[in-house]
Amino acid sequence: MNSRSCSWSFGWVPVRQLARGLLHAACLGAALHAAACSGGSTSSTGGEGGGPGGDLGTGGDDIGGLDPGVGGGDSTASGVPGAGTGERCDGVDNDGNGIIDDVDAGQDGVCDCIRIATLGEPGEWGQGDVFDAWLNQRSTNGAVNLNDAELTPEELSKHQVIIIQDVSVIGRRYSPSEVEALTQWIENGGGLMTLIGYGDPDERENVNTLLDPLGVGYDREQILPKSGGSTIPISEWAGSHPVVAGIEKVGVDNGYPVVGEGTTLATGDGHDVLKALESGKGRVLVWGDEWITYNSEWVDHPDYQVERFWLNAIKWMTPANECQVAIPPTIN
Repeated sequence: MNSRSCSWSFGWVPVRQLARGLLHAACLGAALHAAACSGGSTSSTGGEGGGPGGDLGTGGDDIGGLDPGVGGGDSTASGVPGAGTGERCDGVDNDGNGIIDDVDAGQDGVCDCIRIATLGEPGEWGQGDVFDAWLNQRSTNGAVNLNDAELTPEELSKHQVIIIQDVSVIGRRYSPSEVEALTQWIENGGGLMTLIGYGDPDERENVNTLLDPLGVGYDREQILPKSGGSTIPISEWAGSHPVVAGIEKVGVDNGYPVVGEGTTLATGDGHDVLKALESGKGRVLVWGDEWITYNSEWVDHPDYQVERFWLNAIKWMTPANECQVAIPPTIN
C-alpha cells in the first residue's frame, strides 16, 4: 500500500492493513471537502531531537514529514501552522512539528530554506570558491555574498547565518554602528562564524572589531609556521559539542589563535583554534583559519571531514526552531 496516495488493491488483507485501508477511505471522504488527500504528509520527526546539534530523525514512511515539490514542500500547502500540509520555505511551521521551514528535498543535510550570507572578498583566494559552490548546490537559496556591504539592522535581518572571511580587503574599517548592529543581530538569534587568514594584520584587526563586544577574538601570534601549503591536523577535539561531534580530522594552516570567552572546541600546536559561545538567542563560532573553504582541504585532503564539519557548524548556528534538518549518516 502506498501511504502517500489513497489507492489500494481489493482482496483479503490482514487486520492492520484493513485498518489502514479504512483510514485511507476516510482520507478520500475528507478530500471531497479539503482536496488535500494526496498532498503533504504529516508524519513528524522522531530521531535524536529537534534541538541544535541533534539530528532530526525520520518518521513513518516519509523523511521528516516532507513531500517533494516546490522547495521540497507540498505545492498545495495552505500556510496554516499544523494544518497537515507539507513543509515549504514560507516562514511557517506547516507540518506542525515545531520546526519552521525544515525542508531538505535532496536529503543532503543542508536546509533548502536557510538564509546564509558570506562577508568578505569573493573569489578563489578570498571568499572560498569551493565552500560557496558546495552550499549553492545544496540549498535553494544558496549563499549571498555581502562583500563590503554596510552592516545595517535591515540588511542583517535578511539572514539567519553569516560567515565572515577575508575582510582585510573591503577597503574600510567597520564603524561603531555596524558593530552594534551585528551584536544586536546575534542577540536576536543570528548565527555568526568568523574565519581568518595568515596574510594581512588588517584582517585580524577588522574582525576583532566586530567580535570585541563578545569578549572573543584573534591573537597576534600565528598558529603555525608556513608548511609548504600543507595543512596540519588539529590535535584535540571537544567531541561532546554538537559542532565537532564525530569530527577527528580537519586541518589548520597559518591562522591565528582564538583567545577570550567561549568554549574551546579544538586545539592545534598548543593553541585554541576554535571557540563557541552563545550571546542572547544567538550563537557564534570563531575559527582560527580559513583553509576549510579552499581546494586544499576539500580535494587534496580527502580524508579530512570538512563537509561534516560544515554541516555540524551550520546546523548549530541556525535557530533551534528553524531550518533544522537531519545530517545524513553517510557523511562522516
